[in-house]
Amino acid sequence: MELNKLLSTLYYIGMVMLLIGIVLHIAESSAGFYLYATGLLPVFGVRVYNLIIGRPESKRKHGIFVISAIMLVLAGVAMFTGRSYWVLFLAISAVLDFYISFRRF
Repeated sequence: MELNKLLSTLYYIGMVMLLIGIVLHIAESSAGFYLYATGLLPVFGVRVYNLIIGRPESKRKHGIFVISAIMLVLAGVAMFTGRSYWVLFLAISAVLDFYISFRRF
């Protein structure tokens, strides 16, 4: 399996784990945070990797993806500490991802 296909697969698995972790956290399951944190690893890693190896003309867009991933990390920290404002970080990440989805690479 080539590297790009492997990274894409890991990225989408991580995104699904993030979604399931969020749902479980809302349902007040203790496994929700751990599933979220596990899914966050490949998502954050792939976004940073794409920033590092991306074309120079795409650096700005990949930078926004990394900022979005940092918001996901901050949401995880807020989840871990029991704060309710984790939703704010998640919303910021969603808005940034939504913005980038309409931009061309």
